[in-house]
Order: sequence, then structure tokens, then C-alpha cells
Amino acid sequence: MVFGGLITILIAVWIYRTATEANTGNKLYWVAGSVVVYLALQMIMIYFNAMIIEIFDGDVSSKYDSAGGLNARDNSDTAGLQTGTGGTFIGILFEIIPFVVPFFVIAVIRLLLMLKQPFVFMALFGGIKEMFIGIKNSFKTSE
Repeated sequence: MVFGGLITILIAVWIYRTATEANTGNKLYWVAGSVVVYLALQMIMIYFNAMIIEIFDGDVSSKYDSAGGLNARDNSDTAGLQTGTGGTFIGILFEIIPFVVPFFVIAVIRLLLMLKQPFVFMALFGGIKEMFIGIKNSFKTSE
């Protein structure tokens, strides 16, 4: 969740800079709305990943083991979705999806609703380079 927090902060800065440059009203509403949408979509994507894993995994039932007093769930990953080399890539994909999908949704909202521009894929990420340059320049001291 640390990466999600860092991305949330960068999205807030990116949306604020865009709202300032585009001279849209209610800059803080745009920032707050984008952060809420990002976090909500991130949570939805985490639940979506868990749902996909549970659907394709072998044993999802939980039985009570009276002898051991524990839930005896079959934790052997013999027929699940994340077995083998393909499962490794799927696991990596499941780790990246909760960050990438909400970011793209925020970029689309920024382009279509905030800037009122037509959808162009390369225009989705406009202003990110300038944001990082501005962050870098903010650490410089004046002499």
C-alpha cells in the first residue's frame, strides 16, 4: 500500500498543477475527487484480483479440523491459477493492476472532464514530465 500512497500523492500534485495551468475552478475539488476515485478504484481492483484468484483456484472451501482445532484448508497450490511460470507472471500482473487501472481512469477523467479535450492516448499523460521537473526544481535553494 506504500506504492499506492505515493502514487496518490503524485496524482494529487499532477491534478492540482493541471487545474492551475488550465485555470479551472475549484482546484481542490478536482484534487479531492481524483484522490477519492483513485483510492476507491484501487480497493475495487484489489477485491477484483482476490475474486479472480478465488474463482480459478482449486479449493476455496474451509473445513474445521476437529483433531487439530484449526481450519484445514488445502493450501497446496497444485491446480491453482498461480502455478508455474505463467502463474508467476499472473501474480506480478495482479500486483500491478491495482495501481495501473485507477491511474488510467484518473488520466481519462483529467483529459475528458477536466480539460474537455478529445480522447488522444498520448495526451493522457500530459504534464507528468513538467510535474517531476517542478518537484525537482522545488528542492533548489536560491542564493
